[in-house]
Amino acid sequence: MLRSLFRARLPQRPALALRRYSLDTPSHAHPTPSADFLLDAYRKHCQNPALDLVVTLEKPAGRYSFNNLLRSASVSHAEYDQWQPVTTAPTMAVALDRAQAILAAKQGASHHSDSANGSGIFPTWALLSLLCKPPLSETEAFVAHRLAVSHPLTPSPDLGILALILAAFWLTRLKMHAPLQTILFHLARYHKHLHPYQVALVLRMIAGAEPIPELQRVISAFLHIAIRRKMYLSSGVYRALLDNPATSGPTAFMIERHMKRIGYTPNLSHSRAFVRIYGDSGRRKQAARHWRRIRHGEFFGQVPEYINSDDFQAHTVEDYLKAFKDPVQATSYVHYMAKNAAKAREALPDESLDLPLKPALRKPDDVPPNVWLRVLLVAARDPKTPTARLLTLLEEGRRVLHNSSKTLLATTIVIKSLLRRGEFEEILPLLSFALRQKHMLDTAQLSIVVEALTVLNRPDAAYRLIRELAQPHTDVSAGPPTSEGSSSSKDPQVDTQLVNTFMIALLRIGRPDAVFYLWDTLPRVFPGVEPSATTLAILLKSARFARKCEGALQVALQDFGLRRLLSRRGGDATTQTLDRAQALEGLERLLRRDERRVVNGFWRGERAGAVALRLVWRIMVGNWPLLASLRPPVRAIRRNADEQALSPVADLFHSVGGGQGDGGSQGEDDGEVLFPVDENGRTYFGIVPHDVMFRALLDLLAEEDQAGQVPLVLAWMKHLRVRPSKDTLATALVYWGEVSLEGPLIERWKGPGRSEYERLVEWIGKWVGKKGVPEREEMQRALRRVQYFRDMRTIGVRKVEGVDELIDV
Repeated sequence: MLRSLFRARLPQRPALALRRYSLDTPSHAHPTPSADFLLDAYRKHCQNPALDLVVTLEKPAGRYSFNNLLRSASVSHAEYDQWQPVTTAPTMAVALDRAQAILAAKQGASHHSDSANGSGIFPTWALLSLLCKPPLSETEAFVAHRLAVSHPLTPSPDLGILALILAAFWLTRLKMHAPLQTILFHLARYHKHLHPYQVALVLRMIAGAEPIPELQRVISAFLHIAIRRKMYLSSGVYRALLDNPATSGPTAFMIERHMKRIGYTPNLSHSRAFVRIYGDSGRRKQAARHWRRIRHGEFFGQVPEYINSDDFQAHTVEDYLKAFKDPVQATSYVHYMAKNAAKAREALPDESLDLPLKPALRKPDDVPPNVWLRVLLVAARDPKTPTARLLTLLEEGRRVLHNSSKTLLATTIVIKSLLRRGEFEEILPLLSFALRQKHMLDTAQLSIVVEALTVLNRPDAAYRLIRELAQPHTDVSAGPPTSEGSSSSKDPQVDTQLVNTFMIALLRIGRPDAVFYLWDTLPRVFPGVEPSATTLAILLKSARFARKCEGALQVALQDFGLRRLLSRRGGDATTQTLDRAQALEGLERLLRRDERRVVNGFWRGERAGAVALRLVWRIMVGNWPLLASLRPPVRAIRRNADEQALSPVADLFHSVGGGQGDGGSQGEDDGEVLFPVDENGRTYFGIVPHDVMFRALLDLLAEEDQAGQVPLVLAWMKHLRVRPSKDTLATALVYWGEVSLEGPLIERWKGPGRSEYERLVEWIGKWVGKKGVPEREEMQRALRRVQYFRDMRTIGVRKVEGVDELIDV
């Protein structure tokens, strides 16, 4: 049955041995487009009779004899009659129901029917017909993607690849980024079978997905395949990738490498996009190269007349200035452009022909407002810029900027810089100005103001501002807000980035209880907003800090199962079942100012760390079932740092006895594989783990006395192709040393390279290479970081006089 194929435990229903997917389709099903255009594009390059059969089944045209189609596709009438209910199903949910019934009947008749014909559980043509039907829920798309991944690529690799592309297409439309990354990396494994048109289809599909940074690794993987095999990609593919707001500097560098590999000269739009991307990434050298090519006309195609226009030059200069890290250099470059403008004004007509090759302002004494804003942004990002100098620049800018929206943008840029510096007293007058202009805030600016209000210990006012100004999250196709340097007249929207900013600010003022409440009620408090890997990292950090808030009496009662004796405030065990009105009221009450409030460090009636670790296990194993079968490369000899051996004899006992188990998962049955839907119907397909999230998980494991799980987490990262930073590996080795290093006598007796600590270091070296292994500087920084948190008792709330006067309570 399909249950063994998906390797996911399907929720059981009474009196039903098989899951009825058609009963699970929600009333608010996702609207999804048709995949006909994908089939049409594929048929232009793939001439396969089985594909013609699939297209005929989906779009009957009557041009071919159906018997001839079956004969040319090598499909018998008996096989077609058996799978016809699946191909004629009106929806994917009904097709899955019928497929399970067919498989159950086949399994009861013969256990060798599938392996005999070598076509897997599904015939390829029937699987393609099923994947052509739009899924109406995330559950259907998840099951379809498991079917495509489990289907063998042979005997027809082109059709097997099409099945993977179709499944990935639906995952893209439903914004299910976790399984999307899985299926695309699975497709990249068959790089020897990929053709240029297939790689182009995949890249266009990813470029059209929701722009999130986590998908950039997948794009780089397919670009690497195209570079290595010298595949041709069209100008439209380049344009789609470069126009994606999430395209990073490394991805742009890979695109450039591919262009050089096939001898392609970028056109004007490509060069303009390179300047923008390299500018955002701080790669000044690369941005300058393309900026110079634009000015000299060194690009493919004719030089348009608007290239020397004031607007085009100003916008390109703005993007180039973002690459500067030193405000002095940025200011010097502006002065250089002013000199060129003065020379252009004084030059004779026949001498001014070469001047457009040099960057220049429109007027030598008139700096465009957007150019000045970029200089201010560079100064605000530089921590070496004195606060007084930054405030002086802002005052000078208010005289230059004759536009209220640009003045508000400059103010929020400085507020963000002051928040990073901890200069809270200087924020008050700027925050007062921003609140007076609150109806002009865009999403990025609202995020900065919300962070400032929360850090100043007024989360209730920050939440009211969000409710007052922000619209519900509707369309994410345009991508997340770019940075504090973007301006828009559109109404702000509540997106994941705004919620993350609010949550991390709540943690900064010592309110992990509010972070837990927001996580539980997120679908109701902010409809349409889904948690990301950054949201999960903030949750793990909050659970780690909540350990500092636990009282000895509370922990003792919890351990003895007497937690009910303590009074509950806020109903933390029932937050998941609240409706929207109750969730909104509860959050307002929780954020309300109360000097008597005591944060107890519990979540859902349990210790926050234990709940968070169970949640991570459900998310990770639910989205990637294979993680449940992974085993750590090494084993710990003690459970935590507090159980240090008291004598060499005790160390010898741990060494000979094999340590503290195999380091497998704790808190869950090792044989249990969870379906990616929790008990309240929430899914977490948008969470694609990254380096920062795994570092937060390592910190929480060590805080919860489970440092022995460090090798397992590193094995997860390797399986998911998440390349760790040196800081993450250093943190892992610090925690691992506490549970793996034995006494000096035993270490000397074992010899070099035989301790569990050294074995893990060797395993890491084989994984990331010699250059990726942390050195002394990273190890010392990780030690200081770990010691700082352990010595910290609580997060202090900075009380600033005059905050209440800014807000209408």
